Amino acid sequence: MGTSKGYIAPSTPSWRQAKREVSRYLSNPTETERKTLAAQYAKAMTTGGYTASQVAKAFAGVISFSSAIASRGYTAALHDIGRDDILSLGPQETLDTLISIFANAGSTIDDKIALDSISESFQVLQVIEPEDLKSINTSRLLREMICQFAKLKFAQLFDKQIRNKCPIVEEANRRIAEMQDYIYYTMGQKLTNDILGEINPNNIANEVIVRNTLEEGFRLMTIYYGE
Repeated sequence: MGTSKGYIAPSTPSWRQAKREVSRYLSNPTETERKTLAAQYAKAMTTGGYTASQVAKAFAGVISFSSAIASRGYTAALHDIGRDDILSLGPQETLDTLISIFANAGSTIDDKIALDSISESFQVLQVIEPEDLKSINTSRLLREMICQFAKLKFAQLFDKQIRNKCPIVEEANRRIAEMQDYIYYTMGQKLTNDILGEINPNNIANEVIVRNTLEEGFRLMTIYYGE
């Protein structure tokens, strides 16, 4: 995913510390430094004034639509969101249109990250056409979207800093990918079935619940890394 040109990460104390950890990691890219950077990134995401409301709204929309397909069918689910016209589109065009609807056409930085998170989640979960969603557990879908978001948000925040400090493109790409893989894996480990099982499936599409779950994932990452 590309980042917004010229974007500067937030400047609260926790974010300034995260930027310092990026520099330390690039100077000494060990597993220990990778853990420390991931911990500080997670801490900044929970204490640095960031709000995931736009992303939570997008993810809640996907969950709600998926649940509607499973309970009442694809046609009814489309009717609920006022897009009966989508029935005439092919599978891929339909998915692209739906993702764009849920993510507000990627109109802001976080909308774009939400769009990419949903798109990549569908690829991982092998959602080829909308009706495939009815066979995917909503907790599993939410976990995947949150993991994708955590991975992509890191790149959006620190891509410019990493590339400025790594003039060799291949090295910069490698460092970004290493951190993204690490964050993705760890978020998935922390959002266990027990954690997700505490969510009432009848309310999982609620935007507040989705946001709280996302924030809990980052909080658990800081605990995992000993913060």
